[in-house]
Amino acid sequence: ACTSSSLEPSYVLRAIGRNDELAHSSIRFTIGRFTTVEEIDYVASLLREKVNKLRELSPLWDMYKEGIDLDSVQWAAH
Repeated sequence: ACTSSSLEPSYVLRAIGRNDELAHSSIRFTIGRFTTVEEIDYVASLLREKVNKLRELSPLWDMYKEGIDLDSVQWAAH
């Protein structure tokens, strides 16, 4: 079930081995018996478009594409 009111990462994602950072950055989609294939295709297309746009804006994505292991980077504390 949804835990949108909680700041804790999803216990399900943690249970399957995802770290807190990945668990916090997840998106959950729910489909039901009245969801159409067209609606699923629309959301998949829109999601792909928006993720690509966010990646264009992200210096971290550029680092990742260059082969930099982001987990090994020493980030400055804020």
